[in-house]
Amino acid sequence: MMKMYNISNKEQALQYIRVIRKEIVCMFLLFLISAVIGYITAIMYPGMVIRSLEELEGLVELLKNLSLIEIMFLIFLNNALKSLLILVLGVGLGIVPFLFIAYNGYFLGIFSHKIIMEQGSLYLVAGILPHGIIEIPMVVISAAIGLRLGFKGLASLKGRSVHLKEEIITGVKFFFYWIMPLLLVAAAVETFITSGIIGLLSQM
Repeated sequence: MMKMYNISNKEQALQYIRVIRKEIVCMFLLFLISAVIGYITAIMYPGMVIRSLEELEGLVELLKNLSLIEIMFLIFLNNALKSLLILVLGVGLGIVPFLFIAYNGYFLGIFSHKIIMEQGSLYLVAGILPHGIIEIPMVVISAAIGLRLGFKGLASLKGRSVHLKEEIITGVKFFFYWIMPLLLVAAAVETFITSGIIGLLSQM
């Protein structure tokens, strides 16, 4: 019988993190490797950078017409919904979280190259680190839970005795107790702190 974690308890939540540590490492390495590939791609094929970043133009236009609070909640809802989806849809053999992390790492690599070339490394660090130190781990953990559910789902298809329902419940509870609130914090930091730092650097 699978151990049921009291996810609201900090110690048991940390214990659950230790249980899924292999999946977390796997998703984090995938993110880093994809980012490096994206960065190298931007160097070798600069034309792809322009095409890849075109999708941001519509979002930038949208944000110009919103208040800071509205921007914060838009960022939060975007990250929270995507993180929940990759967690739940991970049951499908872990394909969705794998592709999501690979794509986002790749896109970050392309975007990083553009920022470094145009504004410099300091600008990139200031634009990512304040909120990214919270946001990226939360998204990676969501993907890791999804990957774990994918492994369990595959084991179930092979006729092995697994507690898939309990795994899903535990993962979803962890999302709502820990990941979602921290994504809200990350969105607030991105809106009010990161943007402020970027503004100061732009005036230098």
